[in-house]
Amino acid sequence: MVHHPVKSSRIASVAYDEQSATLEICFRDRSRLQYQPVPARVFSDFLSVVSKGRFYDGVVKGKFKEIRIE
Repeated sequence: MVHHPVKSSRIASVAYDEQSATLEICFRDRSRLQYQPVPARVFSDFLSVVSKGRFYDGVVKGKFKEIRIE
């Protein structure tokens, strides 16, 4: 997955794999979470919103299956 750096106090980068519909989020504390199955639109919206943390809390967290990496 190709990670896209984002401007956020909590989130360092986001990536998306279309084949598996997996959204991966790397946080500034170095933790990494994957979410499935996430529609591609959620990823594109994530990249375009101003507040990444608010978007994560409202649209992603708790809405999709979460997998902690590492």
